[in-house]
Parts: sequence; C-alpha cells; structure tokens
Amino acid sequence: MVSNDLMLKMLELIPEEGISVHQLTCITCLDHRTIKKYLDLIIRIQESKKIRKEQTGLRVVVRREK
Repeated sequence: MVSNDLMLKMLELIPEEGISVHQLTCITCLDHRTIKKYLDLIIRIQESKKIRKEQTGLRVVVRREK
C-alpha cells in the first residue's frame, strides 16, 4: 500500500537543482528500490511542477522543472 505521507514528504525533498536517489535514501531511511518505485509513481500521476528522472551511468538524479 502506498503511503500518502511518504509521497508528500518525497515531493517536498526534491529541489529544482536535483537530488540523487542515494541522497533520498539517506534522508528517508528507505531502500533505494522503494524510492525508485515511489518516484516512478509520482512521475506518472503528476499534474503540476513536473518532476523528471535523469540517469547517467549508475547515478539517478531527480529534478523539479522550473
């Protein structure tokens, strides 16, 4: 089951300049696979302030559009 509080917390943590999945893992104390699943869900259902996921090599960065 998806926790709404956790999704809202993750949305607040994503700045415009970007944050890596590893940093989100350290802040929220969740597994990286859980973070990626929540981010994919947020990206699919978002309406305003679009969030995009960029991957370079093994590093995944999440950015909020201006």
